[in-house]
Amino acid sequence: MIICLLVGCSDDDTIDNGQEQEFLSAQIDGEDLKIDRVEGIISCKKRLNDYGGISFVIRAETNNGEIMEIFLSNYIGPKKYTFGYDKFGESWMGYALVNPAGDWFSYAETRQAENKLPFIQIQQDDGNYVKGNFGFKAYNSIDNSVKLVSNGSFNFKLDSEL
Repeated sequence: MIICLLVGCSDDDTIDNGQEQEFLSAQIDGEDLKIDRVEGIISCKKRLNDYGGISFVIRAETNNGEIMEIFLSNYIGPKKYTFGYDKFGESWMGYALVNPAGDWFSYAETRQAENKLPFIQIQQDDGNYVKGNFGFKAYNSIDNSVKLVSNGSFNFKLDSEL
């Protein structure tokens, strides 16, 4: 009887599987998008940039050609980054389609003072995994169309660490 109780009380439930699940999800004009390593390609990196700061780069692509990219030029750790007030002004977010081809970007210069987009909130960065959320309004310079990317969230294992 004592052996059954000890086996039944194993501590397997304390493993945090949330850190192992890698994904990017968002709504593009109200349509759900979810990308994970099973059904797409994910890359999340930090790298030293030309002026001695850290750049944070996310690229996620579905098998059917939907692409989400985020580039943060002045990464200093977990916090909310609102584009347009970055001291280097080089940060951007983008959404793209392979077929039909189209690119939509949100740069610092598209930010309006009364708007809270574009932003990326890094909630957690433990050196192995980065977790956060984001949102932006993106513009296509060819056809002047707009994409609203909302309710964005991600959890990624870093491909590289500085």
